[in-house]
Amino acid sequence: MIGNGLSYGWLAARRRISEMVLPAVTTATGAYLVVLVFGMSDGIRTQSAALGHADEISRAVVLIAVTVLLVGVAEVAVATTRTVAHRTRELGVLGANGIPRAPVVAALLVEPVIAALAGALIGALLAVLTGVVLAAAGVVGTGVSTVGLAVGAGVAVAVSIVAALATSVVPTWKAASRPPIRSLTEGS
Repeated sequence: MIGNGLSYGWLAARRRISEMVLPAVTTATGAYLVVLVFGMSDGIRTQSAALGHADEISRAVVLIAVTVLLVGVAEVAVATTRTVAHRTRELGVLGANGIPRAPVVAALLVEPVIAALAGALIGALLAVLTGVVLAAAGVVGTGVSTVGLAVGAGVAVAVSIVAALATSVVPTWKAASRPPIRSLTEGS
């Protein structure tokens, strides 16, 4: 039954792709920063050692990068809430036809996960390309670590997906839990 919900969610996400652009772009921006910070972390650590407190400065830089990524994921959550509000009548029809809550929630979670995943992958890819170009051009004096770029990409994708799910579960669960008659009469 969950598989049917995921299939329905995939079809709905394809239909609503234009509404996922802003959340994906915002997430991509955060992912881009996270990957570049991880890629240049060795150089940042080296330069900050000259200033003293290298570990604290490195942690602060990573914290800032992850915060920017989470701001992007917050946009995914806002988009999910907006999507749920626009799909109230559709949720009422699903509930009135006896569709259980779990597949409905799964269907509603497809969109934020796709937006977060697409944004994180695009941002990570652009950051890796930027890091490679910067390293090849010698613009970054301390270098860009390939391992750091890979770790940053993994962190960006994982954090984006987990945060998108975590911030989207509550509004989707609440929407799927509404009585169908209420969703049908109040929906737009």
